[in-house]
Amino acid sequence: MAITKDKKKELLKQYVEDLKNAGSTYIVNQSGISVDVSTKIRKEMKLTDAKFNVLRKRLFLRAVEEAGLEKVDLESLQWATVAIFAKNEDFAPLKIISKYSKGFEKAGEKSSFGFLGWWTEKKWQDGAYVSELANIPSKEELLSKFVYLLKYPVQSFACVLDQVTKKQS
Repeated sequence: MAITKDKKKELLKQYVEDLKNAGSTYIVNQSGISVDVSTKIRKEMKLTDAKFNVLRKRLFLRAVEEAGLEKVDLESLQWATVAIFAKNEDFAPLKIISKYSKGFEKAGEKSSFGFLGWWTEKKWQDGAYVSELANIPSKEELLSKFVYLLKYPVQSFACVLDQVTKKQS
């Protein structure tokens, strides 16, 4: 559906504003995502102070130029393209997208997300780099694994002592 010139100007202005206000901006291809799932993702993004926005590609690329960011080719933006504007927590939106992507794979659905890249400090990083970042455990996960590593030998030693005392009794 065609949109008016005024609406295009308004969208362009909004994209530029979002790009300038965001600490990090991720570009993601989506394929076969239902409206229900998209709504759930938007709600989760809002909790992390991020904005999930399906793009008008040419207007967005023009906004990228106006915002002074490194350019991206139009050919790399396939299917429905989404921009995620993260203000405070840079990696929380990656975790959300990664969680849903893994859920699609487990369920055997044809829906998918593909990371195209991100801008941080006005520099573009490719999708492979972003995928690696999405798979890095969070601080809480790393701390829990560390505590488990500390607890396991002590717990094993306590079990051995318990068995020795039972055997002697």
